[in-house]
Amino acid sequence: MGWNRWIVNFLRFIAICQMLAFVAVFVPIRAWLAPWYAWLHLGQPPEVSAVLKYVVGATAFFQGAIGVWLWVMLRDVLRYRPLLMAWAVVYFVASPLFYFIDATAGLPVWWRIYDCAWCFAVGAALTVLCRRVSSKAEDEA
Repeated sequence: MGWNRWIVNFLRFIAICQMLAFVAVFVPIRAWLAPWYAWLHLGQPPEVSAVLKYVVGATAFFQGAIGVWLWVMLRDVLRYRPLLMAWAVVYFVASPLFYFIDATAGLPVWWRIYDCAWCFAVGAALTVLCRRVSSKAEDEA
């Protein structure tokens, strides 16, 4: 398996993980919020309000939609290269930003590193894939 295929498969794995977020749109927050807070040692969970339900549901929906979008673009990397490069920039910006958000939210250090590292890894994979596809297309032209 060539490098391009390996990178595309890695990014498809990421897309599938993102699409799994659609589940959170339909699972009641009360079913998972307290156990999640206990597992992370964050203390008492907040009151489940309309705003919390909206934020979790909307975030889950858009996370899943990003996964669908990524999956579609990976079907034709050369065609969608400018969008994939833009998305790489978004992931690179998200890497330190998510660390900051996670730290401000009081999440554990391992969570911050995980968020930061995965955003960086996806941004790097998108960048490498787009550069490799671009140079291959130029060689064929």
